[in-house]
Amino acid sequence: MGFITTDLMTENFKDIVDLKFTAEMEEKLDKIEHGEKTYLNVLEDFYSGFEKSLREAEKNMENVHINIPDEVSDVTCDLCGAKMVYKNGRFGKFLACPNFPACRNTKAIINYADGACPKCGARIVIRRSPKGKTYYACERPREECGFMSWDAPTKETCPQCGKTLFKGISRVKHCLNENCGYTQKKKTDEKS
Repeated sequence: MGFITTDLMTENFKDIVDLKFTAEMEEKLDKIEHGEKTYLNVLEDFYSGFEKSLREAEKNMENVHINIPDEVSDVTCDLCGAKMVYKNGRFGKFLACPNFPACRNTKAIINYADGACPKCGARIVIRRSPKGKTYYACERPREECGFMSWDAPTKETCPQCGKTLFKGISRVKHCLNENCGYTQKKKTDEKS
């Protein structure tokens, strides 16, 4: 994206990306700082040329479609063996086979949280609700485990049962193991 933007700026705004322009602008800013010029004069001088360049760029790019190259991942397609690429969909990023439409394989990108599921010990997956709120769930299918929590897992383990500690809005760490129920005591100020 950065390379594409730089190329577009170089093609359409040659004056602005020129080192001479930058040096001259720094001089003008120094003169504003020292009271030798006003910022309005500098902006008027800049904008008169920029406005023309902007209109020309809009005209030149009116029917231009910019193709952003795919970012190649290290994940291999299960169906055809190609290296999968990152794509953006309406629900976020996902992996897709670059050989589309011949190969239509896609995969979700899975982000794991710290800790382990308090029910079965499997990894915890970071997910988003339809409204965009983050929640945490067991990586195993719902029928096998079904663990889900709005509270975030931590790297710490429960001192009573050894399961992962979670923290909610109150920031107090607690154990979600049904057989434990440990809650970390709030630290109070010892000043009286």
